[in-house]
Amino acid sequence: MTLPYERMRMLRARSGLSMRSFASGLGSPLDTRYAYYEEKRFTGPLPIDAARQIATALQPFGVEPAEVLALAGLTAEERDSELSAIIPAFQYVRLDVALPNADALTRMFETMLEKDVPAGQRDALARNLALRLPAALQRASVSPPVPVRDTAPLPGADARPRARRRPPRPPESRI
Repeated sequence: MTLPYERMRMLRARSGLSMRSFASGLGSPLDTRYAYYEEKRFTGPLPIDAARQIATALQPFGVEPAEVLALAGLTAEERDSELSAIIPAFQYVRLDVALPNADALTRMFETMLEKDVPAGQRDALARNLALRLPAALQRASVSPPVPVRDTAPLPGADARPRARRRPPRPPESRI
């Protein structure tokens, strides 16, 4: 069985981030709080507030929040309640899709709309949706990926202004 610091290091490494970049993404300098969780002297359970923050930060990089919360020593019920707070209400998925022809799509949309839209409007709306869906999916598939972690700051992290680039200073004379 691996030790807590080894599992923490393994989870962070799976994200592809260095310890320094991950710690800065959490809003803590490397030489303070986060680095301790990857040191040999870290042998106990991960504090729950740190587990939440780390799980949220690692999720966009493919690390399951349940794996991080397991390091906090939670019971299954506690872990499930924590997961419901961590897992976002939306997900971004890229798919290659083969759609049926416009007539089949129209019938599909008519069936979907039959309870919510009156019959006179339903046919036109279903046909309009069927004709627009392929183009809308095409536009969405060529758009750049949306980074999930940039949509909101990490919990507990203050939004910092971006650093401004400054022109280099002219060399000083040492005479």
